[in-house]
Amino acid sequence: MFEAVKNFVIDLFESHRTRKIGFITGLVMGGAILIIGFLNTLFILLCGTVGLFIGSRFDSKDDLVEKILMKLDEVLPEKIQRW
Repeated sequence: MFEAVKNFVIDLFESHRTRKIGFITGLVMGGAILIIGFLNTLFILLCGTVGLFIGSRFDSKDDLVEKILMKLDEVLPEKIQRW
């Protein structure tokens, strides 16, 4: 019984995998919106996206901290800059 269910799930994700992932993501998002509200769900998605962006930068071995500091030096007024 367990083996049959396992084979069914594996076969399900091998054919049209992105459609199934999109469907499951939609269900989760809809449930989150119903349970915790739209703005809270939007905030959680924003935090997750920022975390994904920062994590991908660290994984790609970019010197992220130095780039952020240099960008802040360009944007901030001269009185507030570090050097």
